[in-house]
Amino acid sequence: MADRTDPPPQASTVEDALEQVGVLLMPLMNRRYLRELARYRLLLASGARVSSERATALVRWWDTLADVMAGHHRAMDEVFRAQLPSQGPEFDAVVASMSTRYESLESSRSEAGRRLTGALRDGDSPTSAQFSVIRLHEEVSAVSSWEEREIVPRALRSFTAADWARVEAFVIATQAAQDRLDHVLPWLCAELPADRAGRVFASFPASMTRSYHSAWLPAFERFAAQAWP
Repeated sequence: MADRTDPPPQASTVEDALEQVGVLLMPLMNRRYLRELARYRLLLASGARVSSERATALVRWWDTLADVMAGHHRAMDEVFRAQLPSQGPEFDAVVASMSTRYESLESSRSEAGRRLTGALRDGDSPTSAQFSVIRLHEEVSAVSSWEEREIVPRALRSFTAADWARVEAFVIATQAAQDRLDHVLPWLCAELPADRAGRVFASFPASMTRSYHSAWLPAFERFAAQAWP
């Protein structure tokens, strides 16, 4: 497998189309996660030794994002299967295959996490971890491209603005139910241009925005400095 770290080629076009209908956070999830997997790939490929403190932070960072993305994929599967109207057996089979693809990702993510933990924290050989992370990165990239090719265009043709608002709200509610918003929102929003970040926060209660700036973002930045100094 090639050591590719670029995002799926269609991502910017799809992201622009989704932004036009008011969807900002959902497409960011895949793009940010692909970037994180690329960072781990490069770290393992470098053969660099890390301190025990950083190793612990890197494993915790991985585990946090694994929980975030597992929840995100469950939300995606549930909301799109529920809201996309049937257009015949072939279409239904495409939508139904989301579950299979996400289950495969979860299996690959679990294997990569186990081997990464062994390499970083337990002194295991980094080679198996490197191949597992490469495989996961390639698989996430492929599934992301499939979503953009098969699911999002159908949704763009079928969903109303209210439908898209429910999708975005459900994605956020899923993370809130997992008590992950304090990590997810800074992870998604910290590097956004001010105008885009403003559009994101405009849809949140003022109390959540205050929590983001006063507590969540500073805590996220401290965590990021430990894992990725």
